[in-house]
Amino acid sequence: MQLLFYASKNEKNEKRLKDAIQSASLDGTIEHFTRLDDFRDRLRSIVEPNSIMVLAAVDRKELQKMQAFRDMLTEIYIILVLPDRRKSTIKLAHLLRPRFLSLIEDDFVDLNQIVAKMIRTPHGSAKTPITGGSALGTPGSRP
Repeated sequence: MQLLFYASKNEKNEKRLKDAIQSASLDGTIEHFTRLDDFRDRLRSIVEPNSIMVLAAVDRKELQKMQAFRDMLTEIYIILVLPDRRKSTIKLAHLLRPRFLSLIEDDFVDLNQIVAKMIRTPHGSAKTPITGGSALGTPGSRP
């Protein structure tokens, strides 16, 4: 399993988000991308099935660009960090089939716990499915 992370380099919340992800990682190893082109190139190489990818969209336009990678993300567990709560943004986000949604202004405590649980839990195990709520008010939902 690999842990991948995308956030724009100039995004003011990038360091907070990276720290939350890194503290959940068993060995602290994260592949961090700051450009969508680099992220796309990485997806074209081998990504282990059941890897975890945290994607932070700085705005709706960036989230729309991420849709181009949708077919490359089918065997990867996605956690999306969204720029806002607008219905249209959430609808667009769900097209990527995320396991968890968060907002960029969140404190990332829930996101940290979800990443830690995903790392600890063998994927495909029926014993401990990830059914936690979303920071966007849909408890127990699974996109």
